[in-house]
Amino acid sequence: MRPILLLACLMGLAACAAHPGKVDHVRFASDAKTVLATTQEGALRGAEGDGTRAFLGVPYAAPPVGERRWRAPQPVQAWAGVRDATRIGADCTQAIGRRAILGGGGGIVVGSEDCLYLNIYAPAGEAERTRPVMVYIPGGAFTVGAGANYDPSKLAREQGRVVVTMNYRLGALGWLAHPGFQATGEGFGGNFGLMDQQAALKWVHRNIAAFGGDPNDVTLFAESAGAWSACYLMASPGSRGLYQRVILQSGGCLEPSSLVAARDAAQSGPMFAERLGCAGEDQIACLKAMPAWRLSRAASLRAGINGPGSWGPVHTDATVPENPAEALREGRFTQVPVLIGTNLDEGRLFANEVKTMDRYRKETIWMYGDEGQRVLDRYPVGPEGPAYAIAANFTDQRFACPSQALRRVLSAHVPVWGYEFADRQAPFVLPDWVVGLDLGAYHASELAYVFGTSWVFADVKRFTPAQKALSERMQRLWAAFGTEGFAAEWPRVEGAGPVRVFAPEGDRMDDDFFARHHCAFWDGTPFGAVH
Repeated sequence: MRPILLLACLMGLAACAAHPGKVDHVRFASDAKTVLATTQEGALRGAEGDGTRAFLGVPYAAPPVGERRWRAPQPVQAWAGVRDATRIGADCTQAIGRRAILGGGGGIVVGSEDCLYLNIYAPAGEAERTRPVMVYIPGGAFTVGAGANYDPSKLAREQGRVVVTMNYRLGALGWLAHPGFQATGEGFGGNFGLMDQQAALKWVHRNIAAFGGDPNDVTLFAESAGAWSACYLMASPGSRGLYQRVILQSGGCLEPSSLVAARDAAQSGPMFAERLGCAGEDQIACLKAMPAWRLSRAASLRAGINGPGSWGPVHTDATVPENPAEALREGRFTQVPVLIGTNLDEGRLFANEVKTMDRYRKETIWMYGDEGQRVLDRYPVGPEGPAYAIAANFTDQRFACPSQALRRVLSAHVPVWGYEFADRQAPFVLPDWVVGLDLGAYHASELAYVFGTSWVFADVKRFTPAQKALSERMQRLWAAFGTEGFAAEWPRVEGAGPVRVFAPEGDRMDDDFFARHHCAFWDGTPFGAVH
């Protein structure tokens, strides 16, 4: 959808400054003290306080600058002495703005190319035995975001887990593909951000024991673009053995417009370079000499997570050898238990500009072309207005039905569980009258519940007692995923259902997800999930 909530863009900028993950409540607690850990690269000095131990801004790969720009991540150079790990590392270079978040260029640039850092959180004190590990890949349309935008200290402290968040390269710096990249022997490119994520997982596998974590008991959990990434990582042979279960939140990678081959993405590379003034034979040298902020503000000319003119991972390259849809269908993926879910009102976060019937019609025809009239007929405008109608079709086509298809495909090979987050009173930092519509269970609204802490969209101080109880249930279930107790409490997906519907008034199991979200309709269009 072309329009995106402008307030979300502005709040994304606020997140870069606020950084909940810097955990001041740990660093400046009355009982704060210094703690040490020794990795394969060197010793680290972290902080402990308020029941949590944190090591922040830990490098997992060498800075991808200079000749390392648009190269696979390189190993961290070992250091002498003790490295400070009490402060957040830089976010990856990113452009924040109305169009920029969807790949359309422009925006205000923040962050740095030297950004391949992760943050590690654990309960205070020395563990008597190794703890399970949870590694989180943040979302942000592959253009914005950072691991430090989230504070997992409560999840770590109360669930007895070691929790890791990460950064990865964004926008053109993370996802540009170009024929000229083949000179390095690394293919067409287009997957540098995905390679960063894999490098972070490998770092965790090598080093997490130094923080009390079990490298053979890792849950990979991810939201939105992070979940799309995790889905691609499942189809990447280089990920095997790096995690034992996966949680995909609002990221069904079987959505057809987001499935792009590396060779196809590379066809737009020369034109991308030309638009930035890099003509002639050596476009790559020209692009590598360009300031990172200019590259970050450049519009995408390839297809990605939002279709044409966006960014995202590619397939049929050295990292992801085949289309994930084929790999998952045929069982050629890392076969581990998977939890897949979406939110009831995903699309409302992006729909506030659709205020008239004319705009609704034009946007729908733009998105679905020849199928547009069928979509308009299937999703008529009700008394709430056109924004809610377009949000409903966007929710179903982009999120709900691809995730349902993914559950069906994967359940032929591995244990699968499903959920829908349905709290339509989920807190949002601004009132509805400012946003322009009731956001309901909007895209990313579940994150405050999963982490139990505030972030850019939501203040958990606004939780009602029932919402706080829901958050505690979700934290417990996310941490317990893969255990015998979890399986006894939550039935697996069989065919089209059931999924667990999370709500403050109490959870329920639901077999009607496929019908409620019109998935049979979408399966009969070119925009239906690939499965």
